Amino acid sequence: MTARSPAKPRGRKRPAPTFASRVCALVRRIPRGRAISYGGVAAILGSPRAARGVGTALSGVEPDRDVPWWRVINRNGEISIKGDPILAGLQRRLLEKERVKFDRRGRVDWESFGWRGPSGPK
Repeated sequence: MTARSPAKPRGRKRPAPTFASRVCALVRRIPRGRAISYGGVAAILGSPRAARGVGTALSGVEPDRDVPWWRVINRNGEISIKGDPILAGLQRRLLEKERVKFDRRGRVDWESFGWRGPSGPK
C-alpha cells in the first residue's frame, strides 16, 4: 500500500472580481451627503492612475441599480458629465437632495463633503 496525498477539495474557484465590480462595490459604500473623485476611487482600489477606468465602469451602471454613481465627481469637485446636460443636471439634483452644496462656480467643497474611503474620516 502506498500513502496517498490528501484529496484536494473539488469546487469551483471564484473568478477574481473585475475592476468594474470593485468600483461598484466601493461606490456603494460612499455615505449619503458625501462625494469622492474618480481618481480617489481608483487610488483606494490600488490603481491610482485609473480614474478614467472608474468613469468607464460607472458609465455602464444601469440607472436602476443600487450604485450611487452620482457621488463620484471630478477632482475639481465638479460634475464632469459632458454632452448630456439632462444627466449632468440629474447628478447635481441627486447630490443636492443629499444636502451636498455647490458653490457659485459649480464646485463641491472637499473639506465639507469629501469622502476619503472606508477607513478615512467621514
